[in-house]
Amino acid sequence: MRFIAIVLSTLLLATACSEKQGDNSHSIDPTLVATQLERKPFYERNPQSSAPSYEVETEKIRLEHTGWGDNYGTFTLTFPAEQCKRVILEYTMCSEGKRPADYDNTTIFFVKDKTTDEWHEITRAFTPFGGMFDSEWERKFYLDVTEFQNLLQGDTEFRYYYGGFDAMEDMAHAVVLKFIHYKGEPERTLIAVKNIYDSATSDNCGNRAWVYGIESHDIEAEERLGERSVSVPSGTKSIELRLSITGHGHDQGTFPTLGTTAVNAAEFDENIYTITINGTKQTAQGRVFYSNANNYAQMGTYNYDRANWAPGNPANIHYWAIEHTKGYLTLNIDLLPFVSQFSTPTESDGVARYIIQGDLFFYR
Repeated sequence: MRFIAIVLSTLLLATACSEKQGDNSHSIDPTLVATQLERKPFYERNPQSSAPSYEVETEKIRLEHTGWGDNYGTFTLTFPAEQCKRVILEYTMCSEGKRPADYDNTTIFFVKDKTTDEWHEITRAFTPFGGMFDSEWERKFYLDVTEFQNLLQGDTEFRYYYGGFDAMEDMAHAVVLKFIHYKGEPERTLIAVKNIYDSATSDNCGNRAWVYGIESHDIEAEERLGERSVSVPSGTKSIELRLSITGHGHDQGTFPTLGTTAVNAAEFDENIYTITINGTKQTAQGRVFYSNANNYAQMGTYNYDRANWAPGNPANIHYWAIEHTKGYLTLNIDLLPFVSQFSTPTESDGVARYIIQGDLFFYR
């Protein structure tokens, strides 16, 4: 009996030590480590009712094609060096000249992390079909960008990409960014942010994108959506994945596992992605699709559902909570298998492709 008591006390002590050290590997179903958060990608009105402590605003930015590769528009903003409870980005779409330009083009703004020199996508939006608007037209959206507040201190570099060629001498799309900071203690402390996926890396078709369904340029290859291994910083208590993924192109290829032909992949076709964490495929899946049923009136196909975006609106960003806070984290993302009708990335402007940016945020 004494031997049994000693064994039991040893087991209880080992269990207590494990819990004290924060080892959550025994209490979490490994297929449920990733949970998609019910977080709005943007708001039509500012969700913060209190008065801001300060605001930092850009001049009006005329949107025109900035070139291929590492050619971006750039600017610098200066922020006070203080923590805030919340940071809201007021994103104003507007016109330059007699009216906005014609088409729904990709617009991405990036902020530079001064500690790592990494660039992180802070917002992605799509211009409206501008033909029915005038010089006074504008539309505002509000995005919660609190997770970036450590980067928004002091002299801060930004760059932007615009994927259209529709700017003309007398008319163009334009944007004004206003960062609205609200004083108070942060709800959590950011330790680090790490970029893990960026479709500008190993870009194989222009437009900062990865083509989809072409075997020689497999989107699931290691250099694209392959597995990433990241060291979790000491003291991490929670991790979030911010995933920006939008589909483009008008490919009529096939989805072999579904036995279906694409309607217009990847812009007008729904897709599903699966996350694998530490070698275990997660039960929850991400849906790459977006209803445009309530989109505001424009010219063109503004009311057709799309792959996570709508003309004249910010993109639909996905946020995931990851319950793994020690050691190394391995993460892999897989889209549905697809076979393109094209054989090369540059064979047609309609080739299916995805613009993807994924960042991990580590919190204390």
